[in-house]
Amino acid sequence: MDRRLSEMADEGTAGIEDRSSVVPRENKTSEGVLVDKYNAVPSVALANEALRLPITEAAPIYEQLLSVFPTAGKKQYVEAYMAVNNDDVTKQIFSRCLLNCQLISLWRCYIRFIRKVNEKKGTEGLEETKKAFEFMPNYVGSDISSGPVWMEYIAFLKSMPAMTAQEESQRMTAVRKIYQKAIVTPTHHVEQLWKDYENFENSVSRALAKGLLSEYQPKYNSARAVYRERKKYIDEIDWNMLAIPPTGSYKVFLVSRH
Repeated sequence: MDRRLSEMADEGTAGIEDRSSVVPRENKTSEGVLVDKYNAVPSVALANEALRLPITEAAPIYEQLLSVFPTAGKKQYVEAYMAVNNDDVTKQIFSRCLLNCQLISLWRCYIRFIRKVNEKKGTEGLEETKKAFEFMPNYVGSDISSGPVWMEYIAFLKSMPAMTAQEESQRMTAVRKIYQKAIVTPTHHVEQLWKDYENFENSVSRALAKGLLSEYQPKYNSARAVYRERKKYIDEIDWNMLAIPPTGSYKVFLVSRH
């Protein structure tokens, strides 16, 4: 999949130019970025402005913002190209951003894109989408907010066609495998995933379910305990703040504490 992302970069490079140094100088907020590039207020204003512009005009703004805040605005940028069905440039942006940005919303956006471009390709398209789902947990599967990622992955596996008893058995085995990974991961949705897993196993075989649930109950309990402890710290983080380099000043330290 890493190789595939590199191929996506090659395919999409022709559709986008390097705009990292381009700033609409007539815009006052753009001037703000030039004067103090880590000033979040004009940067947020620029991002909001980009939402109202055609993508050809918005792209230089996104490129400028990404050059200063490399972990912010990527989802908004790529969705702008997805909205106009420019698959080549969408692939190129994903190839640049995806592997170095463990952002749940960006990765779910990537899955949505992969599903769209493969939806009419039959079995081959399903396999490509499955590879993307298999790839994703390696990067964001342990995130405390990754519950919806696991749920979407499981729902996709359940929707896979099974024409024979053997294929049905393979599908159930694949679903079970992902459930068992999800329920031992400390996420906001770990309790819901456990309930879903219980229902899944009981729907397949009550006899088999008893042994499997007994085996995984302690592992789930441990994950839930870790989640509750981790949540105390996670709740203190403002995820909407832009990341800026530390200045070492006491004032910045005080701001970071509130």
